[in-house]
Formats: sequence, C-alpha cells, structure tokens
Amino acid sequence: MTAETDSSKIGISRRRVLSFAAITAGSLLLSQDTRLPGENYARVQRPELPQEPPASHLFNDRDPIFTTSLRRERNTSGSLKKFENAFSTTDTKAAVPMPGYKESEIPWFAVSIVGTNNQLQIIDPYSSSPAHVIGIPESHNGGLESLLWDEQNQLLYVSTKGKLLVWDARKPEEIRQIGRVPHATTLYELNLDSSGNVWGGAYPNGAPFSYVKSTGKIRAYPRLANDTDYVRRVLVDDNDQVWLGTGSRNPRVFTHTTAEPMVRTEIELPQPMANGFISSLSMIGDFLAVSASNIPEQLILDRTQKIWVNRLERMWSERRVSTSKEIDPEWFYSVTSAYLYATNTVSWAERKLGPVASAAPLCIYATSRHVLVFSEDPNGIKIEFFELRTNSVARTQHIRLSTGAFTIQSLLGLSDGKILLGGYMGSGVATIDPVTGGRWSSPDSEDVVNQVEGMVQFDQSRIYLGSYGGADIISLDIRQRNDAEGYKLLDRLGRKYDQSRPFAWATNSRYVFFGTVPDYGLSGGAIGQIDPISNKILWVLNGKGEGFVSSQSIVGLDADEQHLYGTTSGRNGYGIPDSSGPASIFKMDIKSKKIVWITTPVPDASALYAPKIVAGWILCADAEGINVIDATTGKVVKRHRLTNTKNSVVRAGWTSANLVLVAGGGKVVHSASNTTSVVDFQNGSVSLIGSATAREQYGTRLAVTPDGEVFGTYKRTTLVQLDLEPRRPKIKPLKPKNTKNT
Repeated sequence: MTAETDSSKIGISRRRVLSFAAITAGSLLLSQDTRLPGENYARVQRPELPQEPPASHLFNDRDPIFTTSLRRERNTSGSLKKFENAFSTTDTKAAVPMPGYKESEIPWFAVSIVGTNNQLQIIDPYSSSPAHVIGIPESHNGGLESLLWDEQNQLLYVSTKGKLLVWDARKPEEIRQIGRVPHATTLYELNLDSSGNVWGGAYPNGAPFSYVKSTGKIRAYPRLANDTDYVRRVLVDDNDQVWLGTGSRNPRVFTHTTAEPMVRTEIELPQPMANGFISSLSMIGDFLAVSASNIPEQLILDRTQKIWVNRLERMWSERRVSTSKEIDPEWFYSVTSAYLYATNTVSWAERKLGPVASAAPLCIYATSRHVLVFSEDPNGIKIEFFELRTNSVARTQHIRLSTGAFTIQSLLGLSDGKILLGGYMGSGVATIDPVTGGRWSSPDSEDVVNQVEGMVQFDQSRIYLGSYGGADIISLDIRQRNDAEGYKLLDRLGRKYDQSRPFAWATNSRYVFFGTVPDYGLSGGAIGQIDPISNKILWVLNGKGEGFVSSQSIVGLDADEQHLYGTTSGRNGYGIPDSSGPASIFKMDIKSKKIVWITTPVPDASALYAPKIVAGWILCADAEGINVIDATTGKVVKRHRLTNTKNSVVRAGWTSANLVLVAGGGKVVHSASNTTSVVDFQNGSVSLIGSATAREQYGTRLAVTPDGEVFGTYKRTTLVQLDLEPRRPKIKPLKPKNTKNT
C-alpha cells in the first residue's frame, strides 16, 4: 500500500465550529456513553445543535478586512503543547522466518510494525516479548517495505523508502545502510538468487534492481515498460529466473534470468486489466502462482513454457502460502476463511485440515510436525502451532511487541474539544484530550476503518470517515465508539467508481459531502452526498468516469445551504502522470447538481486546497498563501503571500497546503511549504508560527477545536498545539541615572 505523505483534509466547517462552541455542558460528549437501555440507534434522530448567528453579525458581506493588505507582526513562539506518539500502534506489517539463526525446529522470526519507531523486532517463537527491537530513523512513513532473510550469511535485508539496509545477526543491536537505489522513492519485495545477491522492485522507475554482495554495488535497471511505474512483486526461482509483478497500469508479469537482466519476456494476464497490481508471486513446484487485484482466483503459470495453465478458485487469505525448508515439496499450506488447507503441487488436489483462529495470516511456516500460522494480536502477534498429526491447533503463543507510532495522516477537532486522529497505513482511529492528555483508540474488534484520509463531524452523535484504499465511506456513531457495531461501511467507492482516497469533506445543516482522488493509474475524482438521518449515500457524481472535474482530483470542499464549493488538484492516482494546467474551483447548486461556475483563478497553481466560505468570500490555500475569491463570480480579488515558495515550482499534491478558520474566520491558520502562519484579518496582521529557520515544522494536517485552539503535527508522530499569539516585544528595564550624594 502506498499513500502520499501530504494527505489530510480537515472538514469541520465554520458553521459547525461556532455551533459546537455554543453546546452546553449537558450536551453529548465523545467521552460519554449516553445511550438509553434498548435504544435503537438506526432510528435515533439527529439532535439539534444551537445555530450560529447569521454571517452578517460577524462580518459584512464581502467585508474588506479580507482583501486589505496585511502587515507583518512578530512571530509566535511555535508550539504550546506536545503529545508524542499520538497514535500508538503494534500493527504488524510482515513476519519473516529466520531458519538457521538459532538451533531449533521452530525458527526465530523477524517482524516489522507499521510506523516510524521500533519498526524491526526479532522474535523467539517461545518467548512472550521480542529479543531485539531496532528503530530505524528516517524510514518510510509506513515503516519497512520488505524483509529478506539470508540464512547462509546470517543477514536480514530490509528496504525502506529508496534505501537498502542490512541487519547482521552477529551484531543484533545494529542496522546499517547499504545504499540507495537511483531514481527510486520506494523499494518493494526483495528476493535472493543462488549466489546470495539481492533482487528487488522499485517505484516510480518501474524497474528491478540488484545488490551484488561480493562487490557491495547496487545496480538499477531500465524501466520494464512505459506504462509501468511499480514493480511490487519479485521472486527468484530455483533456476535463477527472476519474476516481476507490475502495476499500476496494465499489470502483468515480466521475467528474465539473473545473468541477462536486459533480456526480458513480457507475459500478459489471461484476463487483462486497465489498472491494478500483481499482488503476489509464489513458486509452487514447476509453477508460479500469480495473484492480481480484482481477480479472485490464483492464476497458475507454467514456469518453463511461460503460459497460463490453470486457475485455483479458492482464494488464499492475504494471498499467502507456506514457506519451509524442503520438508515435503509436494505439499504447501494456505488459509481460507479461518481454515487450514494442504494443496498438492502436482495434482492440485486439496485437503481441508482444520480450523485456525486467524482469518488473515501474516506468515505460514511448515515443519515436519507443525504448520505455524502467524497473525496479529491486540498487543502484538500470535503463533498458532497447528499439529499435522491431529489436524488441530496444539497451542497458541502470544507475543507482546514493543509499541510504535503511526505517522499522523488526518486530524479533526471534535465538539468536545478532543482531537481525532487517523494514521498512515493505520487501522481505526484515536483521540487525545488536550486538557488532560487522556487517550482513546477504537476497539480491536472494529475492522472497517483503515488509513483515514479525511473526516468530518456532522453533529454530536455522528462522524464520517474516508478510508483508503477502496475509498470507503464510513459512519461512526459516537455513542457506540467502543463497539464494532458503531462503525458502518456505507459504500466502497472503489468498486463502483474507481476511486481510492476520500480527502475532501464538508457539511451544511442537513447533509454531508465528500470528494475523492481516483484509484491507481486513473484520473478524475468524484463528489457525493450523504443523508445523516437515513445514514445513506444519496448520490455520487464522477463525470461518467472522467471525473466530476475532468482529469482533476477533488481535494477540498465547503458548503452552505444552497451550494457546494470545491477545489481540485492535477495530481491523479499513483502510476499516472499529473494532469496539466491550473487547478479549478467550482460552485455547484446542491438541489439541481448543476455547476453554477467553474474557474481556474490562480494560473500558476496546479492544486488549490481547503476552501472556506466567509462573508461572501471563498478563502482557499495554495503553496504560496491564501486566495480570496468572490463567491459570486469565482474570480480572485486578493492574494495574501505567506511563504517563500512559488506555485509554479511545486508539484500538485492532495493536501500540500491547508487552512483552518478560528473565530468564524476572523483568524486563519495556513500551512504549506514548511511554513505555518496565523492571519488575523480583524487586526490586519500575519505572524509566522515559530520561525522560518526553526527546526520545528508543523506540516499541513491541521485541526481546530470549538474554543479556537489549533493543532498540527511535528516529526510525523507528535501532535502539537500551535501558539497563535505574536510574541510581545521585550522591554528592557531603564537603567537608573547616576546621582551624586548631596
């Protein structure tokens, strides 16, 4: 799974912020469970919130304070509070057996967890805690992409970002970097050839690379095809034939020998797809089992003739099959629907062996007596020892992993003053109470919410979440937040509309609106409307597959009672070039679903973000600062420059800039280009939050609470409260005058 690191849309509108500020102490709070005995949540009516005063009571229509030039004030101090490891996790990414590391029938294992600390953990299968825990600074936001054990040399190869690293079993507390793969930002699956050389796949250069251990050199090879940006799957078979699985456009298999990496054979899928990925490659006897997204069966390829010969209809959970020393090469093991199966590699006959607790194994490892099934546990992982003699689980070992932390992917200020967080490659959500420091996270039994890209609170009982990678639209009933039943998947937009990431969110008094980024290899986002009373999606508009705005992603939304306003980005789904031309802003009539106007107000900006309606203006962010746009015409009337970056040199992003409103828009916090500023329109001033040369940078994920506190992120995993008040000038005390005694 890949996701952009600048992705978050904070969706609490000015109307909601002011309304929430007026909620009385007796109102529902996120920390309380106020349901009545026997209450049927499906029929609960939305509690009415106090309505804010009309905008005219706050500002005049087209108030000139928003278009008047700003004077520069002193900087603020930066951050007031810090909450480190804001969203803690032991979510496990991979488990890899390490046979030969210790003398034991059951090998030790290397485990990687999602996040930016304690990413690598070495496990004794008979222990309840890791033997070694290694943190890898400056790793990928999601942790480690691949682990590869070299038994002969007692080395564990690790990839993260565009770097190849190695852990030496003889120096277990250390990890060292071997080198970087040229032109690669992400390295995927690693595999060994018979000479102990490492082969891997890379993005965005869409090519394999190799590391020759004897010379210590990394070599990157040319792109496999013009329409290939990803090589996610790599397998080297017993004949030193390298097999490569690609995406995101036209996924297929390529192969070459280790001796002649430039002599390649291309193998199209028997069921070609316009976009998607080869999701697994497994060597099974004389065959290669290939899994691909959107194809439920496993496809069987004859490795010698390089032709497709069979399909296996039973889907292997997580597309995983067993690994082992050659105990019995004619059989391999897999799990389907929490049941262990044995499959013959010659006849493809199957035996249904017995139940296991895991429906989603991380790894399956076979010995002469047992099949070990690794899976996630609430505090780490568990290993089920499935005994082949009895066809049952003989025992289960629970291992508590050292905690890591998700990179903060999304933030939302809630009506009770807490901050709701979503994590990069995360599952579920978490909250922090900025006053008490108290923390909460969604229950382990909840399995609907994955990486949250954007979210919005509609009222005191309902939050809506947009989850990657199927563009899942999820309803969270706050009153049932500790119950898996409180998390309801309304729809998966990836299935119907080829969407991937719901970043943009907005509300008015009756409805919730969302906007999306398309799936890998595609362009054109969608918008949709939710009725919170029925808790159903009423409609989705995707321009007949071309995008609501042609070839543009929807990255920002705001709404009033009659109109929906949105901003776009030229960044498409991964694996396809950006769309050319400037970003758009549009105004749509909600009832008729017709565009009132659509403009490209900033000619050199390929993305516009976070539109906010204030006093007849639309404020929206770009890499340079804040644009003030006339809501009647869609034309720019003023641009407030806040950073030293030029739009023309910044690639379009999904949330590379952001702004939130404080005091109904009287103050605005803008963040882009490693610069965070507070604009006080009522006083006509702007202050840098922190310092342009300071080490603290607060990113583009912002949240505002009802009482006007603004929160951002620091060092990826720390939540910070931002100081919005300029520092007062220091007044030097007057020196007393020299006087003579008289």
